[in-house]
Amino acid sequence: MLGGAVEFVVAAVCALVFGTFAEYFIHRSMHWGILHPEGHRHHHEANEARNYLRDFVDYGTGAVVLGWFGFLYSITSGFGWAFGGLVYAALASYSHQIQHANADLVFWMKRPVHRLHHNLDMREHNFGILVDWWDRLFGTYRPVEYLREARRYTVRDFLAIPWR
Repeated sequence: MLGGAVEFVVAAVCALVFGTFAEYFIHRSMHWGILHPEGHRHHHEANEARNYLRDFVDYGTGAVVLGWFGFLYSITSGFGWAFGGLVYAALASYSHQIQHANADLVFWMKRPVHRLHHNLDMREHNFGILVDWWDRLFGTYRPVEYLREARRYTVRDFLAIPWR
């Protein structure tokens, strides 16, 4: 077995990566009409996110439902997996909100793919919300030119999302 701290971190990172995969697959199945097609269609038509807290509850529900997974290996892995799932839910919720509020702030992606997915009506492309790895791996990534506004941003800009 791994050392306690290493085991916790590995489990947390695995949960975070798994969360991004689940996000990609679930978002894609919404476009296939399998999961919540009407609600997701409204999300596209309105082109707005609800709020951080509601997104966190949605993403966090999946994290809680699968939170037991790590305990199949050990208690330490279980807590690491649960922690990673909650970190994923927090980051994905923020990413979703900021891409709708001000996509120029998405510094961790060259192109804020979720924003492009909405604004360019890419119903078959760019499903990632937190990361674009899975779009690239499964061939749904569609690069388009994206020019960020050249200005300095403050912490206040990064916090200017609908929180609740």
